[in-house]
Amino acid sequence: MASYFDELGINTTQKKRTTVDVDLDSFMNPSTSRQDVDLNAEQLLQTANLFNHFRQQMQAQGNVDQEQFLDNLVTQLLEESQQQIKGPPPASNRFIQMLPDVRDLKDDDTCIICKEGLLKHGSKVTKMPCGHLFDKECIIPWLELHNTCPLCRYKVETEQEAKEEEEEERQGWMYG
Repeated sequence: MASYFDELGINTTQKKRTTVDVDLDSFMNPSTSRQDVDLNAEQLLQTANLFNHFRQQMQAQGNVDQEQFLDNLVTQLLEESQQQIKGPPPASNRFIQMLPDVRDLKDDDTCIICKEGLLKHGSKVTKMPCGHLFDKECIIPWLELHNTCPLCRYKVETEQEAKEEEEEERQGWMYG
């Protein structure tokens, strides 16, 4: 015997609700970054529009830090699309290796990138020179692509600056 829904031709399967989920691993993976290839303005504008959509979602949730992070990201992408530049260079390996571990944390401290609490078990936390706290697993991929804090755009040492400093130290020792 057919059910009531079968007789009327009503589909009883529930549709899954789709949401936009950012995969930060692939977004900030330096091996998939193609800095040697210029992106055209349309691609950058599409990416900026995507982050603008995320920003609007965050405004509905009321997270001020995440909103500021996305605002900065959208602004940077729009500037890059208008100026046809590739963005800031990566931070130096020396700077990345010297990132300090932070242990004094508050219960409500969260990583701006992943939105996870920084006190979660086994999480290594670091502090940028500007004072912002991040999970190391989030900030290191960012720094491998950009020499700025993702929240306030504080600039840190690039590989070129590190090489120039080492060269000056060598010359100072030789002629000192």
